Amino acid sequence: MDELVSHLENEKIIAVDTEFFRETTYYPQLALVQIATDSVVACVDPLAFDARPALQKILLNHQITKIFHSCSQDMEVLFYYLGETPTSIYDTQIANALLSEQHQIGYASLVENELGIQLDKSQTRTNWLQRPLTGAQIQYAGDDVLYLYQLHKILDEKLHTLGRKTWFDEESSNLPTDESSFQVAIDKLWTRVKGSTRLTRKQLAIVQSIAQWREQLAQLKDKTRRKILADDIIIQLALNPPENNETLDQLIDRKYNINQQQKQQLFHAIETALQSPEEKWPDNRFIVLDNEQKLLLKTLQQQVNTKAEELGVSSAILQTKKDIEKLILLQTNNLQANDQFQEEELNNSKNWRYRCIGQHLLETVKNTK
Repeated sequence: MDELVSHLENEKIIAVDTEFFRETTYYPQLALVQIATDSVVACVDPLAFDARPALQKILLNHQITKIFHSCSQDMEVLFYYLGETPTSIYDTQIANALLSEQHQIGYASLVENELGIQLDKSQTRTNWLQRPLTGAQIQYAGDDVLYLYQLHKILDEKLHTLGRKTWFDEESSNLPTDESSFQVAIDKLWTRVKGSTRLTRKQLAIVQSIAQWREQLAQLKDKTRRKILADDIIIQLALNPPENNETLDQLIDRKYNINQQQKQQLFHAIETALQSPEEKWPDNRFIVLDNEQKLLLKTLQQQVNTKAEELGVSSAILQTKKDIEKLILLQTNNLQANDQFQEEELNNSKNWRYRCIGQHLLETVKNTK
C-alpha cells in the first residue's frame, strides 16, 4: 500500500469509485475503494486492513483531482469512513449533463456512448462485504474506474469547446461536503413513512414524533429504519394511539428488539405529539396553482424547454417544475424578485442558469399582471 500511495501522491488526476453495502445498516459500510491512473488500476480492501491513513493522504489531497461518476453516494460513504469528504472532485455525470439531454446518465451508458465499450453488469447486486472476492467481482470493480480517466478527457474537452467549463465549476461547487449534506431533514421524517399521506395533520404529528424517535434509535443501533420499526406499525400507532405502556407492548412485536426504556421513550413521543398545538403539526396540504398561474407555468416551462433544446441539454438541469412553481407563488405573494430572492429562492442568481434562462423567467413573471 505504501508503494501505491507514493505513486498516487505524484499524480495530478486519479479516477475513484467505491463499493459499499447498506442493506441492513443505517450507515453505509465501505467495502472497496477503486483507484486508477492512466497506467494503474488498484482495488483497496478496507476490510483487510485499516486503509484510512493511506486513503486520507490521497483522497483529501487538494492537489489531486479525483474523477467520480455520480459521486453523491461515494461522498457519503467516504465521509463516514474518512471523517471528511474528498476534495477537488470532477463528476463525469455532471459534465455530461451540461453537454447532452441526458440529465442523470449511468456510468455504463456513458462509457458505451463515448467509448463504444459495453461493460459487464452481472455483479451489480453483489454483496461487497463478502470475502473472498471473485475474479469477476474484482474485474467489475476495476472497470468502474478504468474508463473514468478517458471519459474525463473527452468530456472536459467538450466543455471547453462549448465554453461551459465555468458552468461545470459552478455545479461542482454545490457538491456535498459535510455531515449535514448526508442527513435527512428531521422536520420532514414523516414523508419517509409509507402511507402517511392519507392521514390527518394531527395523526401526522404522531407519525413525525415516532419517526424522530425511530431515526435516533436507527443511528444509535446502526440499523435500517424498518428494522427498528416498520412503517405500517407507525401508521397503526398514529391511527390508534396507545393509552398506556401495556397497550403499546401489545402492538410492538418482539422481533423489533426494543427494550422497556426505548418503549417508554416511544410512548412519550406519542404523548408529546398528542399534546402538541395545531400550528406545530406537519403541513401536508398541497399548494395548487390557480388557472391563471397554471397558464403562466406553461409559458415558463415552454421558455425553459426552448432554451434547453437550443443548448442541447435537458430542461431538468436548467430549471425544475418545482422551482418554477415556487417562483410563481412567491411573486403572487407579492415578494419582490430582488437579489436575495434570486439567490436563495430560485437558486440561480449570477450563475450559469441565471445567465441562460433565470433572468428571462424573472422578467416574464414580473411583467405578468
